[in-house]
Amino acid sequence: MSQDDKARKEAIRQHFIAKHQARKAAMVGEWEDNIREAIGASPIETRMTIEDGLAFLQAGGERKSRAH
Repeated sequence: MSQDDKARKEAIRQHFIAKHQARKAAMVGEWEDNIREAIGASPIETRMTIEDGLAFLQAGGERKSRAH
C-alpha cells in the first residue's frame, strides 16, 4: 500500500470519527434539552416549609412513627 493510499485511508477514518462524534454530541445535547424540559414540567411537592425541613434534618432526619 502506497503512502498516498495510507494517507487517504487515514483521512477517511478521521472524517468518519469526527462525523460520529458530532452526531453523538447532537444526540446528547437533545437528551439534555429533553431532560431539562421534563424536570421543568414536573410538579414539585413540598410537604414542609424550609424552616421545618431544616429543623427535621438538624434533628437527625428521623420521622416520628404514626399509629394506624
